Amino acid sequence: MADNSTFQEGFNSTYSDNFNGTFNGTFNGTYSNNTNGTFTDTEEKVETIPISFYTPIIYAVILIVSLIVFARRYKESRLQKLAEQPEIFDEHDAKELYFELKEMSTKEKIHEKVLKAALLNRGAEAIRRTLKLKELGPQIELMYKNGSVGEDYWERFQAETKFVEVEFRDTIQESENLQPGWPKMFAALCQEICFNQALSRRYQSILKRKEICIKEWELKLNSDGTLAK
Repeated sequence: MADNSTFQEGFNSTYSDNFNGTFNGTFNGTYSNNTNGTFTDTEEKVETIPISFYTPIIYAVILIVSLIVFARRYKESRLQKLAEQPEIFDEHDAKELYFELKEMSTKEKIHEKVLKAALLNRGAEAIRRTLKLKELGPQIELMYKNGSVGEDYWERFQAETKFVEVEFRDTIQESENLQPGWPKMFAALCQEICFNQALSRRYQSILKRKEICIKEWELKLNSDGTLAK
């Protein structure tokens, strides 16, 4: 039994040393050679391209400039398309009168109060149109959603709203040119004139309706406006 035990221990020790040494040497050598060769080949194929610090900045600037140019051209084409559409209101007599007086002032002397009065009338007309569009806005939008009005009329209405806003801002700028600091009171004066003109139109319509009723019903009135017996 002692001999067998000694033989077994010697065999295991010899076999283990030979196997481990052979396997480790072969595996480590093969893996090391393959790995080093693979990494070396990969590193040789990688190429780095140097990029300047200003390259992304230049790219961002070009992109921003392109967007600005595109937005400006789109806005100009949109405004031109809106300007070609017919207006909803009648001709702007107050605006035309102001520009005629302004042009005449370059050739001959025109009192400043005349230009101010014409500009106030122009601003009052702009406010009147703004109020009218705001009053009709919900009804026209409802009719557009229901299909009662077409796309062309809806675009005309939106364009007219924008043009009226631009018109009033233009009158504010003109008032500043005529008298610095005047725009603070200009808007309030235009609103007051607009309301007075509305009352005057209402009163004139009442008088006109009165004449129509007298003519149709063959009424006779006294000098004080009462019915004659």
